[in-house]
Amino acid sequence: MTAKHHPLGVIPLFFILGLAIVSRLLDFNGLYGQDAHEYLRLGHVYAGLMAGQPYSAHSAGDAEFAVGYPLAGALLARSGLDMRTAMQCISWISAGLALLFFDRCLQVLSPGARAQSRWVFTGLTLMLSPCFVRAGMTMMSDALGLALALAALEQGFRVLETGRPGRAVVAAVLCGLAVCTRFSLAGLLAAFAATLLFYLLQNRKWWMAVATLAAGLLALLPHFLLKPAGAENVLSHSLLENWSLSNHFKAVFSNANGTVDYGLPNILYVLFPLAHPWFCLLLPGLWLLFKRTDVHLISKKMIVACLVCYLVFLGGIPHQNLRYLLPAYTLLLLILFPAWDRMFAYGFYFFKRLTFAVVIVALSVQLIATVWILRPVVARNRLENSIATTLRDALPADATLYAFDLDVALKTYLPGMQILNLWERAYPSFSDGSYFLFNEPRLRQQWEGHNPMINWERANETRQLSEFRQLPDGWTLYRIKAAEK
Repeated sequence: MTAKHHPLGVIPLFFILGLAIVSRLLDFNGLYGQDAHEYLRLGHVYAGLMAGQPYSAHSAGDAEFAVGYPLAGALLARSGLDMRTAMQCISWISAGLALLFFDRCLQVLSPGARAQSRWVFTGLTLMLSPCFVRAGMTMMSDALGLALALAALEQGFRVLETGRPGRAVVAAVLCGLAVCTRFSLAGLLAAFAATLLFYLLQNRKWWMAVATLAAGLLALLPHFLLKPAGAENVLSHSLLENWSLSNHFKAVFSNANGTVDYGLPNILYVLFPLAHPWFCLLLPGLWLLFKRTDVHLISKKMIVACLVCYLVFLGGIPHQNLRYLLPAYTLLLLILFPAWDRMFAYGFYFFKRLTFAVVIVALSVQLIATVWILRPVVARNRLENSIATTLRDALPADATLYAFDLDVALKTYLPGMQILNLWERAYPSFSDGSYFLFNEPRLRQQWEGHNPMINWERANETRQLSEFRQLPDGWTLYRIKAAEK
C-alpha cells in the first residue's frame, strides 16, 4: 500500500468530526470575542450581496477584516445552513484540510519518509497544538488562511522540486485567496511568490510567469469587488499604520487598541513558536537532532526565507497576538520534520521504550495545554451568552445601550436593540433613560485616555449612573439619568 493511500490519511476527516463533536458537547458555537462576531456580521453582509441587497458599511470591520472567510461562510450558507453553522463548519473543514496539505508538503519535501512518521508528527505537533485546535473551533479566519497557504506551498514545492511549472498558476491562485482570507499572510507568502516567479524566469518560462502573475492578481479580486469604497486599502489597516522596525524592541504599545504592556519585546514574542504552551513545549528537543543538510533543498531555503520575512513583519506590528504566529509555527514544523523522522526511525529501532515514552509525554502535554488554552475561550463565549440573555430579559426591546468590548457580541444576540460603541467615538452627551454597560476596573489600565474611558468619565460627570444590574465577571449595567443639581 502506498503512502498516498495509507489508512492514516483519514486522520483529517476524524479531526473534523472531533472538532464538531467537542463543539457540540461544550455547547460552543464558535463565537469568541469581537473578531468572531464581526466575521459573522460580514458573512450576513456578503450573503445579502448575493441576494441583491445593497452593501451598507457600518463598522470598522469593513476595512479591518479580509473577505475570504466570511465569503466562504456565505457561500456555504446557500446550501441551507444558517450562517453561524456554516461559518463554524468552514473552520472545522479548514482545519482538516490544513492537516491534509501539511502532510502533502511533507511528502514533497521528504519523499522517503514513512507515512507513520509523517502522521504521528502531524498529529502531535500540529493537530494537537492548542493554537491549531483553537483555530479549528472558533469562528475565525486562521484555519482557512492556513489551509490555503499550505495548499499554495505544496503546489510551489512541486514546481521547484519536480519541475512542473504548470502548478505555479495554481499556487498563485491559492496565494491570492490566502491573502484575501488573512492579510498578514502576504508577509509570509511574498518570498514564496518571488521565488516561483524567479524560477520560471530563470528557466525561460516567460508565458508561464505572466500567467502565474496574472492568476495571483485575479485571485485578489474578491477583496476589491466586495469591499465598500474607501475600505479596500489594506495599508490603512490600524495595525499597519504604526508598523516600524523599532517595534521589535518594544513591549509597551499605545495606539487605537489602547495601551498594553506585553512584558516581553516583540523580538522575543516572535520566537514563541520555538517553545510555548500555545504550540508545543517539547519542540526544542528536535533541535538536538537537526542537521544543516535538512535545509539543502531549494524549497527548504524558501521556507526559511518566508519564515524570516514573516517574523520580521510581525515584529514590526505594535501588537502581540499568538494567533498570528500559527503560520510561522507550521513552517517551523516543515523545517524540523527531518529531525523528527530521524528520531522516529532510529528511536523506535534502538530505544523503543524511551521513544514511546517521549511520544506519550508529548501527547499528554499537548492535551493538557489544549484544555488549558480552550478554557478561557469557552468561558468568554458563555459570558457573552449569559449577559445577552440577562439584558434580553431586563431591558425593553427599544432600549439604547452604550457598551464596549461586549457590544459586538450583543449585536449578534440582541439584533433589535440599539447598541452604541464606546470605542468608535467620544459622545458629547448621553440620552436620559438609556443604559451603560461597563467594567471600569478591567478596562481602565488599557483604555485610559482613549474613547472608552473618556466616555465613561464624561457619563459620570454629566449624568447620574445608577446601578441597574450586577453581571458576571465584574460587568455592571447602569441606567443613565439626568444629573442631580
